[in-house]
Amino acid sequence: MSSRVCLIAIAVAAVLLPGCGGERVAPVKGRVVFNGQPVKEAAITFSPVGDGNQLETGKPATGFTEPDGTFVLSTFGTEDGALVGTHSVNVVLDDTNPAKCKRHKGLTLEVKPGSNEFTIEMDPK
Repeated sequence: MSSRVCLIAIAVAAVLLPGCGGERVAPVKGRVVFNGQPVKEAAITFSPVGDGNQLETGKPATGFTEPDGTFVLSTFGTEDGALVGTHSVNVVLDDTNPAKCKRHKGLTLEVKPGSNEFTIEMDPK
């Protein structure tokens, strides 16, 4: 009987413990624009920023813009979002992109628990 109770306790712990510690990943979507117009085919990376003592800050989230400039980030699975916290964000366009803006933009953004939506305005050349 005690082994049965032990197995049930392990099963309950396996289901409940992953929820401890709060939300780790939050949905992130947005739009990249230049002069109000969508920027397609931009690569976006949200890299977690840790404090000075952290060697590992977490897995970056990535995405690409659609023709309408929208993006949805993925970290561990398709379109699951980004780790909650402060991120160093990089938007990169290759040289064949027709947008008349700078090819790179770096900024810092905060991903909060729950849904996040950002509009990123690219800078002129």
